[in-house]
Amino acid sequence: MQNIALTAALEGTQHEAKTDWFAIKAMLESKDMSADDIRIVYNELCAGLIVTTRGLTLSKVAATDNQTEVIKPTDDTDGLLIK
Repeated sequence: MQNIALTAALEGTQHEAKTDWFAIKAMLESKDMSADDIRIVYNELCAGLIVTTRGLTLSKVAATDNQTEVIKPTDDTDGLLIK
C-alpha cells in the first residue's frame, strides 16, 4: 500500500481534515479492523469512492484540490448536524 492524501470527515459534522492513508490505517488497526477489511477500504479509496467506516467518511484528495485550510474551526457549531 502506498500513502495517499485523504479528506476525513467525522460523521455527524460538516468539519473536514486533510490526512493520509498511513494515519487512517493505524487508526483502523487500533480499532481491531481486520487486514482484509483495511485492504478493501484502501482499494475503494484508490478507485475514487467515498468510504464510510468507523465513524469517518473518507475520500481521496483530488490532484487539483489546492485548499490551504487543513482543519475547520471547531468553535463554530453551526456546521454540526446534531446539536
